[in-house]
Amino acid sequence: MTMPDGYDETRQAAWVLNPITEIKGVRVALIMTLDGMIRARAGDLTVDESEGIAAMTSAAAASLRAAGNAALRAPESTPIGTITLNNAAGTYMVMPAGAGTNTLIAAAGDDEMPMGVVAHAMARQAKKLGEQLMSVPARTDDGMS
Repeated sequence: MTMPDGYDETRQAAWVLNPITEIKGVRVALIMTLDGMIRARAGDLTVDESEGIAAMTSAAAASLRAAGNAALRAPESTPIGTITLNNAAGTYMVMPAGAGTNTLIAAAGDDEMPMGVVAHAMARQAKKLGEQLMSVPARTDDGMS
């Protein structure tokens, strides 16, 4: 499903992404599901660009998880932590938004982006987002909640 430019699944997502995009050098930030669906975006990416990045990030995260777990002889179910990619254009960082949330948070920035500051802000915001996502009550057998 293609969504109009400027789409945000929920305006409340700004509280997660704004503290990250306010850091000098950060160009974009995204919230996405592990299966590659974009949930929110901040920055100058179009919807199509955001959706493409979410799909590629999902595939890369799954591949890196499998490769890392095999190389480290970790159990197959071991979750990933932070994934960081650096190249001449800058840095792209991805991390889970809390355990068991099926959600990733990502940020990309230029070579002046302070990685330590961004990683700390992302971890703080990912924890808050994860807590919010996990606070939704579980469904009961009667389907009423």
